Formats: sequence, structure tokens, C-alpha cells
Amino acid sequence: MSDDSSHAEKALSTTEPGELSSLGGSPAPQLERDSRVAIDLELQGKSNMPTQSQDGRILVVSSGDDDPLDPRNWPLLSRCKNIAILSLLIFVQGWAGAASSIANSAASSEFHVGNVAENLATAMYLFGISAGSLFVGPLSETVGRNPTYLVSTFFYLMFVLGSALTPTFGGQVVCRFLVGLFASATLAINGSSVRDQFHPVKRAFVFPIIAWANVACKHISLPPPQLH
Repeated sequence: MSDDSSHAEKALSTTEPGELSSLGGSPAPQLERDSRVAIDLELQGKSNMPTQSQDGRILVVSSGDDDPLDPRNWPLLSRCKNIAILSLLIFVQGWAGAASSIANSAASSEFHVGNVAENLATAMYLFGISAGSLFVGPLSETVGRNPTYLVSTFFYLMFVLGSALTPTFGGQVVCRFLVGLFASATLAINGSSVRDQFHPVKRAFVFPIIAWANVACKHISLPPPQLH
């Protein structure tokens, strides 16, 4: 009986996953095979190094809470610099949305439209943010935070320039929509960047700074109240 069981175990160990269905079993999950690769790497002392699984996927295995590749273990000064740059980006790109309301009357006279029609520029900016926020989250998880921030900020600056130089009302509305679309990357995933770099306790000190940048930019850009 023991010989039969040993032969059966040997047959199963040498059988490909796709062939298990003929034996009445089910294919082994890919996650289980990847876990075995990760365990082998950890036993070999190579857990900080990315490796390649059998199907060509890249596996990055953490060595623990003190993994130097974990952004939460970066030097505190580097993480503070990242938050300072991110807060400045949030402030500038949020300010661009409400700043146009200061020049609403001048812009409506320039384009020969009413003040209500000129409000469409701000509305399209907000619509662009809402549309872009649907995609930038998954995109940043796929290609990374930095490429998402850098590429979106570059196009944001280009369309801010376009909205200032366009000679037509339609061009301004289109550019304002695209400004909001590319500003959505910074305004939508900034909280994820905080989560990536700080442990739960320290996030309580960082999130108020990010929240202030999100709120203060809109209030600073509002026009002063008119005295009658």
C-alpha cells in the first residue's frame, strides 16, 4: 500500500498542471507557484531582488518590515522633500481651477460672451478632474507614481499656456477641460503617495499638510469681497 501511494505522489509531482484534469484534479493556482518561488528566494537570502517567474512575470519579494526598497523605510528627509514637492504641485494645480474666476469679467469681454457663459471654463476644468480621476488611480498603480506625476504635469503646463494664449472662447473651454484632465493626476492620487511613504501613525501628521494644500489653494485664489 505504501509503494502505491509513493508511486502516486511521484506521478502527481511530475505531472504538468494542465494534465491534472485527466487525473480528476484541478490545475494548481498560479499564485501558489509564485509563492513557492518567493519562498525559495527568501531561503536563498535574495528576497530583496526581483526575479522572473515561469510565465515571464516579474516578482518583487519584500524581506520584511526593514526592507530598504520599501518607501516607508527611506530617509525621513527624502520623504519630507517628496511631501513638500507634492504639496506645492497640489497647491498650484488646484489654484488654477479657481483663479480664472478672478478674471471672469475681463475674459467675457475679451471673448464677447456673457459672464454665465464664461463660467463654463471653470465648469469644464472641474469636469476634466472628475473624468481623469477615473483612470489615474489604476494608471499610477501600473506605471508608478513618478511617471504619472511628471507626464501629467508637463501636459498640464502646456494646456495652461494654451488657455492663456487662445484667441477664441471655444479654445479656452477645450484647454480648460484638458487642464483639469491632466491636473487630476496630482489631485486624485496624492493621498496614495502619502500612504506609500509613511506608516499609519506618521500619516496622521502628514495628511493634514496635504489636506491644507488641497483646501487653501482654492480659498487663496478667490477674489476679495467687494465693499459697497
